[in-house]
Amino acid sequence: MKFSRLIVQILLVVAVITSFVLSFFIWTNTARYQRDRNIDVASSDVDKNKTPIDQIISPTQVIWQDGKNQRLIYNNKDNISFNMQNIIKDWKVGSFHREFSKDGAKYQKMLQQKNMIQLVYPTNISIRTLGYLMSNNELQKAKDHPFNRILFSTDEEDEDEVYLANDKTYTVYEASVKGASAKPILKLAKKANIDLKVKLNLLKHGVVTFYTEPITLKRYSYVMSSKDDSEYTANLFESNSDEINNSSSGNVFTYSVGESKRLVSDHDKNELTFSDYTDTSVPKDYLSFFQRGYKKATNIQNSVSNLRLYDANWKNKTLVYREYVEGFPIFKKSEFGSIKIVFSRNGSTEQFLNKVLEVPVPSDMRNATLKSTTQIMAELNNIGISPSEVQKLEVGYQWSNEEDNSSVIDLEPTYYIKVDGHWRSFEDWTGMSAQTTDSQSSSQTANTQSATSSGVTNNTTGEE
Repeated sequence: MKFSRLIVQILLVVAVITSFVLSFFIWTNTARYQRDRNIDVASSDVDKNKTPIDQIISPTQVIWQDGKNQRLIYNNKDNISFNMQNIIKDWKVGSFHREFSKDGAKYQKMLQQKNMIQLVYPTNISIRTLGYLMSNNELQKAKDHPFNRILFSTDEEDEDEVYLANDKTYTVYEASVKGASAKPILKLAKKANIDLKVKLNLLKHGVVTFYTEPITLKRYSYVMSSKDDSEYTANLFESNSDEINNSSSGNVFTYSVGESKRLVSDHDKNELTFSDYTDTSVPKDYLSFFQRGYKKATNIQNSVSNLRLYDANWKNKTLVYREYVEGFPIFKKSEFGSIKIVFSRNGSTEQFLNKVLEVPVPSDMRNATLKSTTQIMAELNNIGISPSEVQKLEVGYQWSNEEDNSSVIDLEPTYYIKVDGHWRSFEDWTGMSAQTTDSQSSSQTANTQSATSSGVTNNTTGEE
């Protein structure tokens, strides 16, 4: 009997020791999780200079109308939006001509057409930029126009046409295509393990993806990394370290080389601003705009495989990049995303966070179920934010630190809404949760529907 108790005690000791050893490896060698997970996140092993521009500038959503329903699809083991973009590279796309413009009703009908796949970019790119990404010489010489959607039919009889669409101007361009086949596209689409019913609605400020039912998404946790200021000065200043002057005020540190370049690092906010007063040339076309932004973005971060071009404002010559997980953008506690780049005749400015998500860690958090977009719009309307005031609305991940471990970040799915130029979570706008409960019905009332439809419009907007 005593001998049996001794064996049990020994086994318990071994189990405790093993637990401590495994915990040690998890927190000190998190790279092992990278080999087991293929979520759309950054990898510390990726060489920043080898991250291709067509991965930074790529569609983040795939919307599939299968003949019955319209759905947003994604595969967390195989980035189908990026892979579909690669398939299109082999198509011989001809010259694009304008089908129609500034017609909201016709545009919405186009977006809801049956048996259609849409590759959706978070922001407008351009036809010549697409030609560059696809290595298509003809498109690189074409007349340039902005767009944010690529559409093509999965019907065999309609495989010889491809469309580009611009949500801001309700414009559609069409081109003939040779060598196209829907089969590899459909093969990828059918692999989706995230499949959410959607409807594309036109509000005053453009197209909004409505999730017609409550949606369930995973919560995630990641190890976060940061760098010393000296690593940034080494990348951003083309000068000897002895030539760099530095000063500080509280937790704000400033580094400069004469009057030409300056880096301000706020250690409380983990935000940095780099100003290059020698970079006074403003991009003259879309392609150079995106190429120069890509070069600057990849020069800042040491791992950018999950970074995507999120917003491009040609008028203000501003580019914003965000990190993505599972095809959804991550909203950090800043107004500018992960990186913001501005070109001007007074010099270029780069704002960025000294926070990079490295690898996922095990999480015991339950999945989150978000309310339908119709319900979200109705609750916004109830507190005085009408659909006509909503500039943008999308599902994204909210970032927060774990209280007991500052190096671990939790990502919580929620709705983000842009009103009056500011992005805030639904919780911040309303004080209510975007998540539904089991007791709440997924069906919407007639009042909810009418509150939303009051903001739907066929008004046209001017081209930017």
